[in-house]
Amino acid sequence: FLSLLVRPEVKVWSRHLSDGVTRLQCLVYGFHPRPVDVKWVRNGTDHVPSDEITPILPHPDGTYQIKVSVEVPTREGDTYSCNVDHSSLEGETLSVIWDSSAKSKNNISVIIGICVAFAVKVIISVAIGVMACRNRH
Repeated sequence: FLSLLVRPEVKVWSRHLSDGVTRLQCLVYGFHPRPVDVKWVRNGTDHVPSDEITPILPHPDGTYQIKVSVEVPTREGDTYSCNVDHSSLEGETLSVIWDSSAKSKNNISVIIGICVAFAVKVIISVAIGVMACRNRH
């Protein structure tokens, strides 16, 4: 469908589970081709094993998405980042740091923003497809 490289977009957020435990979530979306490596890292060097990874899911526009989650102890001083390696990044790692001071109440805002961006991509893809079909006739 797509033959070009499309850079991934990354959103990170958290949800407080219980005293001392936080679930960090990293959504990587809008990338092409499909192969991607997503992992959580603590303090820049320590890989944090993921406890939930969704399958890589296709979007109608030919791009993909994946979500990777980890449960971590809530401690002062630890920095967590979601690191993404993808062929469109030309050997660079895309690293998005989780801001522990930000309130995670904005999960709905993140989800709405992602849905709106996805809907816009779908509408544009459909419009391009319709115009291409009309030009053939």
